Amino acid sequence: MALHDWSLVDSGIFHNFHLLWIGRLNAHLNERILPEPYYAIAEPVLGEAVPDVITLQEQGIAPRDDVAASQGLVREEPSQGAVALAPAPVLVQELGPPDPYALLARLISIRDSLRDDRVVAVIELVSHANKASRVHSERFTEKSLSLLAKGIHLVIIDVQPGTALVPNGFHEKICEAYGAQPPARPENRPCQAASYEVLGTSAVRAHIVALRTGDKLPEMPVFLLPHHFVRLPLDTSYQEAFTSLPRKFRVLLEAGGRSSR
Repeated sequence: MALHDWSLVDSGIFHNFHLLWIGRLNAHLNERILPEPYYAIAEPVLGEAVPDVITLQEQGIAPRDDVAASQGLVREEPSQGAVALAPAPVLVQELGPPDPYALLARLISIRDSLRDDRVVAVIELVSHANKASRVHSERFTEKSLSLLAKGIHLVIIDVQPGTALVPNGFHEKICEAYGAQPPARPENRPCQAASYEVLGTSAVRAHIVALRTGDKLPEMPVFLLPHHFVRLPLDTSYQEAFTSLPRKFRVLLEAGGRSSR
């Protein structure tokens, strides 16, 4: 399904879609994607980093290829991209070691039941409120950086148009914090999907796809261990969530008109 222009409806309608999409992603992960011992759970966003995440390196847990293979994870290979079905060139970047609806947002955390249910990855869907005020945009950036610093892999899906505070997506702000220059993004692609892989050296590898209205969403990697991931079915789950919206708003978004709500 083609990506819609979500600036055409107000924040409440996108918040409703946001919850539907989170629910569908969560179901796909638990029903058919995540191998044992991993599971996904939708959680409220409290404005700060998830409080019970623990750095895996601090526990002395070193990922092994044979264990990852037995869990059904895909291994990252230099000759093959981790992103599948991308509508634009995939940018891979290495980063060195280090409105009321924003308060109602949800994220998905992926936990490992064999490691005391510790969080190993987080999936975030960006809302307009995350980008509309300095407080919310800084809080979102700080939370993302805190997760990465704790060794938690991260996926950020942003289908909202840019704002004056966040014109080019949150990857640019994350790069600024790491002292890195963000890669040049293709013109007329204001939306973004980014997957952050925390490596054993505490460095971070980012896989970024620039998006625009009309694109089919790619399958983004969700890293559960360094170099090992599962693919997130963004397009399928997006379509399922969109189908559950009230017909009035589906018609509006498909036609490209503006809501009178």
